[in-house]
This record gives sequence, C-alpha cells and structure tokens, in this order.
Amino acid sequence: MRRTLLAALWCLIPCALAAEPLAARPTRRSTASTSERRADLSGGYSFLKAGEANLHGWQVAGSRPFRRSLRLVADLSGHYGSFAGADLSQLTFLAGVRYSPSRRGSLAPFGHALLGGARSKTTVAAADASSSNTGWGGALGAGVDYGLSQRWAARAQADLLILRSGGATDTDPRISLGAVYRFR
Repeated sequence: MRRTLLAALWCLIPCALAAEPLAARPTRRSTASTSERRADLSGGYSFLKAGEANLHGWQVAGSRPFRRSLRLVADLSGHYGSFAGADLSQLTFLAGVRYSPSRRGSLAPFGHALLGGARSKTTVAAADASSSNTGWGGALGAGVDYGLSQRWAARAQADLLILRSGGATDTDPRISLGAVYRFR
C-alpha cells in the first residue's frame, strides 16, 4: 500500500508542476484580443471630395461587437468648405456593419457597409440665397487601426459615399484620420 501511494505521488507531482504553467498559458479562445470584444469610439479629421469641391471636417464613429468578427457601427461626419462663391456644408449620418478579421500584430484591418443619408446646405452670400436637401444612400469603406496601447489606437479609413438626392447620384470619396478609444 505504501509503495502504491509513493508511486501515485511520484506520478502526480510532475503532473501538478506541469499543470500550473499549462493553466497560466492562454487558451486558443482567449488569444483573441480583448479589444476586439469591446465597444469603441473614434474621432478625428476627415476630408471629402464632393464633386469639384474639397471639404474639410470631422468624423465620429462608435462600434459595438455583436458576432465573432462583426460589429454594429454608427458614423456621423460634418464637412465644410467653399466653391465658386458658395459656402458648402454636409452632415452625414450612417449606420451599418463592420467586418473585423483577427488582429495582425499591432494592425487591425476592417471593412464596412453603411446605410443612411446626408444633409447638405449651400449658401451664396452675394445672392442672399440658401438651399438645403437630404439625400439617402450609403458608404462602402475599409481601414486599419494601429494599436498604441490596450485602450488607444490610431485609425486611417477610406470610404466611398454613394448619395442619392434630387434624382441624381453622387459618389464622393472620403478619407479620415483619427484616434480610437476602446471601453472596458
């Protein structure tokens, strides 16, 4: 009986010593970055080429995961400028789905499809005239986040806005650069 107990202990001691490092080692499931499972908020500078006009402005977006590699996204941007004596402004409101494959080192690429619309306003001070309209459409885009820390990342994003208003369709490219904050 004593020999059996010693043999059992002799076998259990190496197993117990090996179990601690195995338990500390992350499992395949937990190797996915926790940032991929958290809501985030981004904001920054945005440039929109609307026809021949160059509009500068801002973009704010928030996303929340709802499937393994899919996130729900809400995007709001404002662009302002002037062209041919007219002051132009455009407020874009979009929502949709973002596909985020697994992170590659510090880089996290993504692609998204968004639907919504835009409110545009044109003011000509010399003629004391102003007009505004709302167009519906969407955006297809892609980008990449570069991780700076566990909570912060830098983002570069490019979109093609497709807006329909007054019987015409506009396709305007938009480029955005900014920062991302990931919540707990």
